[in-house]
Amino acid sequence: MATENEKRNAHVQQHRHSSQKERYEEFANLGLTKRNEEYMVKFSATLAETKYPAEKQGELIKTMVQEIIAAQKRGTTAKNLYGTVTDKVEHTLNPPKEPAGPMTKERYLTDATYNFLWFLILFNFMYGIMALMAPASAQQSGAAGITCIILSSLVAGAGMPFITQLFAPDVQHKHNWFVRAGIMALLFLIWMLVFYGTNLLPRMINPVVNPIINIVIGAIGVVAILYMRSRFKITSGIFAGRK
Repeated sequence: MATENEKRNAHVQQHRHSSQKERYEEFANLGLTKRNEEYMVKFSATLAETKYPAEKQGELIKTMVQEIIAAQKRGTTAKNLYGTVTDKVEHTLNPPKEPAGPMTKERYLTDATYNFLWFLILFNFMYGIMALMAPASAQQSGAAGITCIILSSLVAGAGMPFITQLFAPDVQHKHNWFVRAGIMALLFLIWMLVFYGTNLLPRMINPVVNPIINIVIGAIGVVAILYMRSRFKITSGIFAGRK
């Protein structure tokens, strides 16, 4: 048994030496310095042991070699350029998020629609479930009418991209923290006025619908949210950027 294990270990060791030799040969005549060549050998070996797609590894390594050769002319090593091998592998597997940049009209409309759907889902599920579980309590607490839910969701959705931008770390802010906090409080006050104001509308134009309808609207909103997350890049608001 020991002999079989020794043979197996010897085979694995031989395979590793062979793979290592092939890696050195891969970077041998590309114009890299010895130090940079050693860096790329280690990086290639480490990356190969991760779940990074094999079809992307060759393209990435080719790009890195070109960048390192250009950096060598300025006396910059691969380590200076990318950090340690471990750092570069981590950066490759988990690249930092790109800054969202300035808020464009298209981005605003997408994010506002996305956040409108979130609030529409939240309010419809909340009032629908409350009415189903405790109808008497829901009536006493003053259930919101459908017009109130839709309009307050629109206002909240329209304001959420602005609130997110107020405290975004990748945005150059024109105002200090206290001014931005004041703006956020003002936007919240506007939403509160819209919510409570529209709920005072006559029930003829602001009816409290059957809770089943609330839940159906919420479910449709969930489908719409999933579609938007698969189709568009959401940059601000509730759960923005998460998958």
